[in-house]
Amino acid sequence: MWLLLVVVCLAGGLAACSGQDADQADSGDERYTITSLDFLYTNIPPKEGRGVQMIEEKFNVDYQREFGVYTDYREKLTSRVASGDIPDVMGFTMEEDKANYFQWAKQGAFLPLNEYIDDYPTLKRVPQEVWNSVTVDGKIYAIPRYFPQTYLNTPIIRKDWLEKLDLDMPTNYDELKKVAIAFAKEDPDGNGKDDTYGLVLGEQGYPFYHFGTYWDADAWYHKNDKGQYIPGVISEARKENIRHMADLYKEGAIQKEFILLKPNEANTKMFYAGKAGIFIGSPRGMSEDYMKALTKIDPEAELAAIPPFEAPDGSRGYTAGSGYYTANTLSAKLADEPGKVRRILEIIDFGRQFYPVEKRNPKNKDYDWLYGHEGKGYEMAEGQAIPASGTEGLAPWHYLLDNKMWAPSDEANQYSKTYKHPPLKRVVKDLEEMHAGIKHYFNPIHQVFSPTQVNKGREITDELLNEQAKMITGARPLSDWDQVVQKYLEDGGAQMIKEVNREIKEKNIKPGWQ
Repeated sequence: MWLLLVVVCLAGGLAACSGQDADQADSGDERYTITSLDFLYTNIPPKEGRGVQMIEEKFNVDYQREFGVYTDYREKLTSRVASGDIPDVMGFTMEEDKANYFQWAKQGAFLPLNEYIDDYPTLKRVPQEVWNSVTVDGKIYAIPRYFPQTYLNTPIIRKDWLEKLDLDMPTNYDELKKVAIAFAKEDPDGNGKDDTYGLVLGEQGYPFYHFGTYWDADAWYHKNDKGQYIPGVISEARKENIRHMADLYKEGAIQKEFILLKPNEANTKMFYAGKAGIFIGSPRGMSEDYMKALTKIDPEAELAAIPPFEAPDGSRGYTAGSGYYTANTLSAKLADEPGKVRRILEIIDFGRQFYPVEKRNPKNKDYDWLYGHEGKGYEMAEGQAIPASGTEGLAPWHYLLDNKMWAPSDEANQYSKTYKHPPLKRVVKDLEEMHAGIKHYFNPIHQVFSPTQVNKGREITDELLNEQAKMITGARPLSDWDQVVQKYLEDGGAQMIKEVNREIKEKNIKPGWQ
């Protein structure tokens, strides 16, 4: 948890508070009461913690920050909006609350923010494709919180196993098949037992081993015969991917009972237990404990990123993400209080300031204030800030409306410098360099809203994935592909495709590579 706090904090520029004390902000003489409702998954801070007091002093506000545990938050949020008791600021997880967000925006619950964006450095930094995703009828009603765009999970491999078996890094699916079968049959761990696999699969065939956007189940990259973008999970490229996985399953390169394996078990019981040679990883969010467990089993274990394969259409790259996960909205009731709106945006902008890794220390007064001052709200250990538990509420970081630093680029995060375990630092660095050297496809699905996708998308996709998993095991023939796709379309997929493509056209979205 402390690593997440250190790595994913603030954004902006170090000049934001130059020439003034870090504990003070140029917030004007009028004192505003600011109410907010947000969620956390754990570690709910006290309402009147020290961090609240620091924010009130710095920004000259009466700061009323209310949190709910995420499992109960959506019901609480809906109840508040239905009653008309809308706080000044509300937090959304757009993956789960997208339908509510668009519905309430159309009903006039939120304040349009278009006119304010250019006045705040960290808001100006948000790419247009991210703004598109929260735009309703031309108006921006939400401020997205940062999440890396290009650092989604992509395949990684046991480099030490490649070297031991005198194999090259795979560059296409035929080479991947050769490597995966060798990992399963040629005893790469040297223990004399038949106990290794080429790659790990879990329930529903997770993770979806695509080696480029062309094969990505989640990318809206391919088109149907009507010229409409379609979800990759029903594309012919996905069918070929399933065929490759079925071949590996027959060869014993995938564990027999993969459909019973939970996603986290794929980590702990398989890959990081030294049982398989290929899995997934990302520069952000890797587990030091998992990697330590692997290197304890095999001190020679070394991981590396697998670059994307060249696709039949000549493309070569991985898919970008949405660039955010959660967001803040402001109440429409603030329309006649521009001063209060600007005070809120000032607090949001400060919390999003970006600090390079080398500036995350007590010498940086803004950073030191953010975490409640060294020795009070955090301690330094091996060059990194270790915040106190959020349940103590000792630092502003725990209470800010947005505490996710908006980096000028994904590479600027330098995540590899934030890890301690050398083998993990190396693979994260390799992933960073790989992503920096390739193109990424900007998936149009992140920029649109489809009611059918929100209401039925997960259900019909889960059903489809279960059938595709059966095709991998041979429990259902691949010749049934058209049949299961047709059911997906009839159950809501066709309507979803229609809605998504209508939005793409109306918003003039241009999917493509960057």
